[in-house]
Parts: sequence; structure tokens; C-alpha cells
Amino acid sequence: MKTDDIRRLFLEYFKSKGHEVVRSDSLVPKDDPTLLFTGAGMNQFKEKFMGRNITYRRAASSQKCLRTGDVDNVGRTTGHHTFFEMLGNFSFGDYFKKEAIEWAWFFLTARLKINPERLWASVYKDDEEAYGIWKDHIKIPKEKIIRFGEKDNFWPSEAPTKGPNGPCGPCSEIFYDYGRGVGCGKPGCDPACDCGRFVEVWNLVFTQFDRQSDGSLKPLPSKNIDTGMGLERLASVMQGVKTNFDIDIFVPIVAEIKKFIDQRSETTDHPGLPVGQGPCQTTAGAGRPKINAIADHIRAVAFCVADGVMPSNEERGYVVRKLIRRATSRGHDIGIKEPFLYKLVSVVTEVMKGQYPELQANRDDIAQVVKREEENFIFIIETQFPKVKEAFSRVLASKKDSNWFHNLVFNFYDTYGMPYEMLEEIAEKYDLRIDKDKFEALLEEQRQKSRSKTKIKGGIFSETFARKVESLGLKTEFLGYERSICDDAKVIEVLEGGAVILDKTPFYGESGGQAGDWGRIETQSGTMKIEDAKRFGETIVHIGRMVKGSIIKGETAKLSIDEVARKKTMLNHTATHLLQSALRKVLGDHVRQTGSLVDSGHLRFDFTHIRKMEEREIARVEEIVNDAIRGRVPVKKEIKDIESARREGATALFDEKYGDKVKVVTIGDLSKELCGGTHVDNTGEIETFKIISEGSVASGVRRIEALTAGTAREWIIKSQKEKAERDRLESEKETNKKEQESRISDESARIDEFLARAQTVRGIKVVREILAGLETESLRTVGDRIRQKAGSAVIVLAASTDEKASFIISITEEALNMGLNAGELAKVIAKSVEGSGGGRPQFAQGGGKAPGRLKEALDGIMKTLEERLR
Repeated sequence: MKTDDIRRLFLEYFKSKGHEVVRSDSLVPKDDPTLLFTGAGMNQFKEKFMGRNITYRRAASSQKCLRTGDVDNVGRTTGHHTFFEMLGNFSFGDYFKKEAIEWAWFFLTARLKINPERLWASVYKDDEEAYGIWKDHIKIPKEKIIRFGEKDNFWPSEAPTKGPNGPCGPCSEIFYDYGRGVGCGKPGCDPACDCGRFVEVWNLVFTQFDRQSDGSLKPLPSKNIDTGMGLERLASVMQGVKTNFDIDIFVPIVAEIKKFIDQRSETTDHPGLPVGQGPCQTTAGAGRPKINAIADHIRAVAFCVADGVMPSNEERGYVVRKLIRRATSRGHDIGIKEPFLYKLVSVVTEVMKGQYPELQANRDDIAQVVKREEENFIFIIETQFPKVKEAFSRVLASKKDSNWFHNLVFNFYDTYGMPYEMLEEIAEKYDLRIDKDKFEALLEEQRQKSRSKTKIKGGIFSETFARKVESLGLKTEFLGYERSICDDAKVIEVLEGGAVILDKTPFYGESGGQAGDWGRIETQSGTMKIEDAKRFGETIVHIGRMVKGSIIKGETAKLSIDEVARKKTMLNHTATHLLQSALRKVLGDHVRQTGSLVDSGHLRFDFTHIRKMEEREIARVEEIVNDAIRGRVPVKKEIKDIESARREGATALFDEKYGDKVKVVTIGDLSKELCGGTHVDNTGEIETFKIISEGSVASGVRRIEALTAGTAREWIIKSQKEKAERDRLESEKETNKKEQESRISDESARIDEFLARAQTVRGIKVVREILAGLETESLRTVGDRIRQKAGSAVIVLAASTDEKASFIISITEEALNMGLNAGELAKVIAKSVEGSGGGRPQFAQGGGKAPGRLKEALDGIMKTLEERLR
């Protein structure tokens, strides 16, 4: 049975049981700052598990997941992955253990037709209810029901004794038995044995307790079901293969990797492999785990980039960069020395396109991002490999202490990007051993430093503050789509640091890239100037400073936003929608928004694009947006259910969390986006649009900054004035250049005249001339031409204006050999004109603020020369 068929049957089955089939969430979790990536099917239902925003009681999904905790095991084992799909069915205070167990059993045995004799179950040791359902209702033989402790069959693991506090519950797992011919072969082998005979295919979590601070488990008033079944693992069972990397969606990827190895074996030697072992021999042996790891990693990378996560040195981007580098390194180990991962992207998109068409749509863009990262990393390997060997050789010779050596190793890893495995292999060749624990300690130290650098300071913006606000469970009704003032809001909470929560507000809380509103809150007790508003779940927090008195919980408040600032923000926000549409028209459909910032001053828009935009492309984007503005296109805002909006083609932000009802902003046939922000009613209100910068912010991500309306006009007028000034200066510069060239030509024609009136001291001609209007560089040019004709000479040329004097001194080789020094002579002249001068023995220059004394200075230099040449 194909993997796509298993996924389809699962979702259809639970839909028949009254479940809302919910599409996979992004790999980037929107509302959970504790997660880098979505790692389980339940993540997107966090609000519903907490009893909020429950619009349906049952759900089923096939969720894209990414976990990196076991990345070192990927490829080495039969079933570890970084990226995988999690099938799951969920109940939010609806059905519980009996239905969850019954439906899981029925799906496996009746729909997938797995032999019941092959299935075992486990339950938490104290969960008599689940044990009874398996034994008496499902009628599994009791010897096939295993009791596990809280480490294996409780969620979170070991929660009863170790916490954390909060919702938790026992688990029940379903295992597939490959039979006695697999594994240890011992008579008493059961799912507790890790010999490989049994594989866990489905985990059913019964969230029924609320762990208290004293360690007691208090029953929840509303119990939930959270199940998870790895699609790839189930597919390996259904397809009768022993590893996940042999299922239908991996076979083409693995085959393509083998093809690259075979091509290399026909054309190249492979010094990186053991003697007598080419890549072909590694395919079935030691090389297969590395091939599997490559296949896993390129899938993970493709899905991350498709969800807008680009390689970088920060957080999620660092994970993507590390996966690309690990895969490239594995390819290097089995003989593939040139970029090849990007060529696998088309295979990944082809096998996954049925469920994830966005991969196919962004295939070329993903491939370009991967290729660039591969090329950069291969360059690192080629340049750093010799340096590592040289450094390790010095370590061996100098016998430095262990800490020094490990810091050196970590520097190559962290600063230069050398893979740990390569460093380990090189170290072994020099009889050096890297202590993994010491290396991990340095890695953790670096992580802590990184966290401290990136952590936003101040309690009001911290993750702790966000969690605290969410834990209050307060809901703020947003009035701002229709109103800018409110006279009867109630203060429902006052927090530390100047933060107020009200039951309703016209203030837009920062979200979706739109900045929070500014304004005022007035109560009987005080007045507060609001300088920001932020949204945390369903709560809007007003942040500012007290103007007088204080704000007290329970008071009635009058709220008013800064309407001028809001209007400017609306102009900029609607302009971002027009901008995205224009970018897709000019650059291609691969363009997707990866971030934005919209406030009253400007707009910032980040988008996927692999190269710098050309001037003509920027101009064309501006033209399209301004055409839409001049067209005065109506901006329609509608509330729709999310699936209808998506079917109509509405664009969604890659990392935005949407509810079942969404606001759709439609601008004629130009743009249709899911957006909760505030917008103008007609594009004509924007007046004008101007891009002021375009640049790179990450690999494969560009950033545009732009202005609208009066701000744009002011910028354009200022830019025009600055350009006019630059043009004037350039014109003057060009005119002056031509004048200087003309003067140089005129003075060069007088060289014979200069030489004829030059005085001679001990066979050295002394040319002294004041050439009015020449700049220093022009004096030098004329001096060089005199030098070519003068023979043995000291050449002193000067010029003056009303404000300053300038001069150059040039000495020929013969005069230099007689002990003369241009730098010393320059100081003599500089003193006379109240300035400074200096340079090399052959040439010097200077100037001063007394141009009227130039003739005196040149007469004086003659006396100096006569003294020095006696």
C-alpha cells in the first residue's frame, strides 16, 4: 500500500467518525516561543487543548514535523528521521479512552487489514481502565498487553514524579510484531525488548490529569485525546520492508543518490574512501546509512525552505544550514565532491507533490537555495581542510594541553563550519582524540552565549511575560476595524512595567507584521500615554507610561488611538499587499513573504528570491504598484471560513496561525490575502509608492523598504534635491577637470622656458615657478614632465588662491645622490607659508594658509639649497 494511500485512508476514516480534517500546519510554530519547529501533530491544537477557541471537538491531521534531537541516529537506524509526517486524531473534551482505542484498532485491522495476531499493546502500569478496554473490549490476549512505567507510558515522560506541572496523562502504545525470525529470538521477547522485532506504530495519549505543585494528579474536568502515528514507520509495516528508507517515497530519492555515486565511480578516484572500496561498494554496506541520512536531510531541508526557513546562522536557519552541511559531508564521505543535493530537490517534490503541492510550486527556488549553501560549504571544506591538518600537526608537535586543543577544534567547527565527523577523522590520523563531552560542553556554552545575545531584554517583551499573559486566559474584544475611540472599556488587569489589559479596545495589537497602535487611556484615577500594543493569543496588552495618576483594575476607561499614525500604518499595510502581488508578477511565483514590518513611518517586506533585484525590476515593481494606486481599486475586507478562503486562492503568511474564521483582504483581481491587519478602503488613498532600498537579509531572502503618500513625496523631493546637488557638483568637478587639463597643457608648453631661467647650483638645476590656478595633482603632473627633460634637477612648483598656498617638490636621482631630500625641503617651505609638508626623499608636497608669502618661500629655498650643496 502506497504512503499516499495510507494517509488518505487515515483521514477519510476519522472524517467518517466526525473529525474535522485539518491541513498540516507550517513547520514554523506561530504561537509557541518554546519550539523552533513543529514536532508533533498536537502543536497546532494548543489553544483547543487548553479549552480555548474550541470550534470543533474532534480533529484529524497528517502533520509535517521536524525533530533534531536524534539527528546522529538518522540513517544508522531503521526508523529515525529529522523530517517526518505524524498521523493523529484528537479529542477536545469529547470522546476518551474507549473510542480512541477502539477506532485505532479498527483502522489498523479492518481498514489497513493488518493481521491482529501481529499487534501488541502497552498501557501505563496503573491505568486499569485502558488495560480493561484492551483485554475485555478489544479482546487482545492479556499476555500481549504489556504494562510500562511512567518513563515509557506517560506524557510528558515521568511527569508524575518529575513534572512539569500542568496537563498530563497516561499513554497506550500499539506495537507491530515482525515475528520470531527477527531480533533476539528469545522465547520471552516482547515490546520491552529493543532487539528490533517489535516496532511501535501508534501512541495514544489520554490527557486526564492536571499535575499540581505538590506532585498530586488532579483530574481534569475536560479530558483530551492526543494520538500520534509516524506515517513513514506505518508505511514500512504495510509495504513489508525492514527500514523506513525502503518505502515508496524514499526509494526514488535513495536511487538518485546511488546514481550520483555510480557516476562518480566511473570517472573519478575516491581518496576519501578506504583502499579498494569505491562508492559502489558502499551502497550496500557502510555507505548505506550515509545515503539514508542524505535522503532524510534533503527532505527536511526542502520542506523547511518551502515553509520560508532559509539557511542562516540563527535558530531555525542554523538547523537548515546544519542539515545541508551534514548531507553534503555524507556525500563527500562516499565520494561525491561536487554539489548534488540541489539536484535531489526535484525528486523530493515529485514524490511528495500529491499532499504538498507547494513543494512543486517552489521547487526551483528551493533548489537554488540548496545549491548556494552546498557551494559555500564545499568551499569551506576545500579551504579549511589543509588548515585543520596543519593545526593538528602543530598540536602534536607542541604537546598543548587538552583544553587548548578542544578550543581549537571547536573554533574550526563553530567559526569555520568544519563538520565534527571530519575533525574527528583528521584528529585520529594524528593520534589525537576529541573528547565528545568536552566538545559538547563548549557547544552548550556557545548556545548559552547565543541565547543571551538574542534574548529580548525587559520583562514586558520576554517569553515569560507572554506565557504569563496567556495563562491569565483574558480575552480582549478588538473594535479597531470600525472605531478609533471607546468610552466604556473596563480595565481587567494591570501588569508590571506599564502594561494594561482591557475587555475591549480600538488599539491594534502588534501581529502579522503590523505595529501596534499609539494613543491614550484615561480613567478617573489617571491618564496613560500608549506607545505600543501587543497581541498575545486573544489578549491585547497596552504598553506605555503614566502621564498622571495611575490606572486601577476594575475602572472604566476612555480609549483613543492616534488616528493620524493609524492612517499612515493602514496606507503602508495595504501597500505591502500590492507590493507582494507586483513582486510575483515581475520576479515569478516563487516569491513568498517571509516577514514584514508595517508602521506609520514606512513598510519593510522580506521575501524569497535568490539574487539581487536589478534596477529595471525595481522600477517595474514600483510602476505596477503605482498603477494600482492610480486605478483607485476598492479594498474589500470579508470574514470567511479558512478552507473557503484557501479554495478561493487567498495567500497566507508562512508562519501565521489562523483560526477557523479569517479576515480576507481582496484588492480587485490584484491580491487576495488572509490578513487581520487594518487597511484603507481604496488604493487611491495610498497616493504614491516609492521603494527606497533593496538588499539581502539571509540566504535566499531579500528585503525591500518603501514609503507611501506624503512620506514618499517628501523622500522623492529630498532625493531630487540631493541628486540635483550631486549633479551640480559633478558638473563643477568635470568643468574643473577640463580646466586643469587645459592649464596643464598650457604650462607643459612652457617647460623649455622654465628650464631656461632655472638657476644652477653645483650642476643641479633649480626650477622654481608659481603657476597660478593649478591644483596639487596638476602641479605634480607638470613637475613629472619637467623632470623628464631636466636631467639633474630640483623642481619646486607652487600655486596660490586667496585662501591657501600649495606646492610640490620633485628631486631627480642625481640630486638625491648629492644628499638632498624632498621631504626635508618641504618642511622649510611649509614653515614659511604657515602650513605643513612632507613626503619621500624623491617627492614631497605641502601647503599653508599664507599664500602671499610663496615668493618669499621659494627665494628662501634657493638659499637652503646653496647651503646644503656647498
